[in-house]
This record gives sequence, structure tokens and C-alpha cells, in this order.
Amino acid sequence: MMRNSNGSSNSCVLESLEIKQCSCVICFPKGQLPTTLKKLIIGECENLKSLPEGMMHCNSSATPSTMDMCALEYLSLNMCPSLIGFPRGRLPITLKELYISDCEKLESLPEGIMHYDSTNAAALQSLAISHCSSLTSFPRGKFPSTLEGLDIWDCEHLESISEEMFHSNNNSFQSLSIARYPNLRALPNCLYNLTDLYIANNKNLELLPPIKNLTCLTSFFISHCENIKTPLSQWGLSRLTSLENLSIEGMFPDATSFSDDPHLILLPTTLTSLHISRFQNLESLASLSLQILTSLRSLVIFNCPKLQWIFPREGLVPDSLSELRIWGCPHLNKCTQRRKDMIGPRLPISPVWRYMTNPSLSNKTGITSHSQHLSFSSLLNITFNFFYLLLQFFNWT
Repeated sequence: MMRNSNGSSNSCVLESLEIKQCSCVICFPKGQLPTTLKKLIIGECENLKSLPEGMMHCNSSATPSTMDMCALEYLSLNMCPSLIGFPRGRLPITLKELYISDCEKLESLPEGIMHYDSTNAAALQSLAISHCSSLTSFPRGKFPSTLEGLDIWDCEHLESISEEMFHSNNNSFQSLSIARYPNLRALPNCLYNLTDLYIANNKNLELLPPIKNLTCLTSFFISHCENIKTPLSQWGLSRLTSLENLSIEGMFPDATSFSDDPHLILLPTTLTSLHISRFQNLESLASLSLQILTSLRSLVIFNCPKLQWIFPREGLVPDSLSELRIWGCPHLNKCTQRRKDMIGPRLPISPVWRYMTNPSLSNKTGITSHSQHLSFSSLLNITFNFFYLLLQFFNWT
């Protein structure tokens, strides 16, 4: 599989290599990887301590003749708890996708994922890092301008991302997913082309960028960021004319309503799905003016124990609404006839709805590739359809 340092080869045309559940693997033989190798996946190798040296470019002044020794485009490392670092050198400039998950002892990220005084950095499109508790910092420089998606989950000691890490012309960047990232206190205010934003369980996050400036946003999920004090009425969501999927969970623990101004429009009419959950003191959704959301098809309300009103008065239901899921709202579930009077007789109402929202950035089977990585909007649609079929099966109405 490996090539000799003098460039001799056994005519290997290997394009994809996957090594999983090999506890006997500690290191790789010396030499270069096949020039044909595009995809390398290493997972659940508990004793692996080092990666193939041949996958790295040895110096920043590599020539075309040496740079063609490795042409990796996809690299995934998952559940390698003994891995401490990458070999010396830079990632190949051909690398487009890098996924690192559950490498608890990994202390540093490879040179080449950031651009710093070099034209030989990788042209990454997707970068995902999760469950790497020993990571503390990024390499010097900026994320490549080619980067389209960044996911950071459960990296408790990793330094916060900042505006200085992004190029001013980062027009390609569209997806940001951040969860359980305690060093993050503010999101960069430079990501104007975002289409998907997922923020969950960031206990120290205090500032959001001006949401009204994210005019390309189509899906927005925010959950359990208790230190964000700016009320929903000041987020400017109504200006997001591309927004289709919105989920808000576990925010504003003392709020009984989202706004005291009955004339203020909080949400854009482009919304097709809305998920409201875990508001312990919320009493009414009337301030959301759901009756004017003419594109709304699916509404999910979960675990709002004091919620009494969905719409401002009986019968005001958007004609587009075809699915309503309610669970853990005892005041809405007291009487089936009362609920039907309140939301209209034509909608199927399920008294119980099992809750599931977290996208699978990483799990014990590994991180999926960018082409397989589900967007938040896709996940919502799959979730809604699954539980709708389940409820139909049990004939719940």
C-alpha cells in the first residue's frame, strides 16, 4: 500500500481505504500513500498512536513534483483515543473534507487547515471537530476561503473561534454548527452568507451577531444558551426573508410571552416549520402572530407546562398548516374538544409527540461525510414525517 521514499511503486490504484476496529494497529509503515488515494477513514482503533507520515506535505515550499505524492480529498478520524497528534508537515492541498471525532488525547490540529503566509494550505470545504477534550487551540491563520461548513461539538478546552479567523471574502461559508463549546462567548459577526445555523448548549455564549443581517439564513436552531439576554423581540427574525425552519428551545427561563407589543411582527412569513420547546413559564404564543405565517406547514410545541394559548383567538389558523404536534403542555391537553375549538376542527392533533432534534454531527459509529451530513431542515422534515407515520400507525387523533 505504501510507496518507497525513492518514488518506486507497486502500481497500486487504491482510491479509498477504511480501517476500523483494529486494536492491533499502533502505527503505519513509512513511505508515501498511493497517489490515487482520495479517501481515508480510520475509526475505532484504540491503540493507534500515529498517522501515516506520507499523507502530509513535508514543507511549505513543496514543488509540484513532491506535492503530487498525496492527493487525499477526504479524511475521517473517529474514536482513536490514543492518538496525540498529526505527523509533521501540512495537509495536502487537495483535502476538501476533514472530520475528527472522539480523539480524547489529540493535542493539536494539523498545519494546513488554516491559511497563514502560505499558498500551499488545504482548500477545505468542510471541517468537523467533536469530542476532543485535549485540544486547546487552532493553528495560526485563517480558515480557508473555500470553507463551506464548520462544526465544533464538545471541545471543552478549545479556544473560541473569532472574526479574525475568517477571511473578509468568505462568501462560500454557509453552515455553522456549535454545541457544548464553553469558550465561545460571542459568535463572529462576519458570516453574512450563512444558510444553516445550529447553536446548542453553549452556557457561556452571551452575544449573537445581528441576526437581521443573516439574510441568507434558511434554517436556524438555538437551544439552551441561557446567558443570551437579548429578547426574541429584538433579534430581527422578521427581516429574514429566506428563513424556512426555526427551532427555539430552552431559552428565556422567566419569559411568559415573547413580546408585550401586540403590533410587533416577530417572525417572517416564509417560515414553513416552527419548533418551540422547553419554555417553563411561557403562557402564550399569541405574540408570535402565527395566524399571519401563510407558509407555515408544521408546528411543534413541546414541554411548555404553562402554555395556555397558541393563537390569539379561536379559529385563527394559517390555511397552510397541516401538522400540529403537542407534547408536555398540560393546559393545552386538558380537553380534546377545547383544543379542537382553539385550533380549528380540520387539523389532526396528536396528544403525545416524542421529541428528537439533535443532528448527528458525531456518534459512536463515526462522523458522516459532508455529502451525507444532514442539514437541520432535512432532519426536521425526516423527524416530523417519522413521528407522523408512527402516530398514524397507532391511530392517534
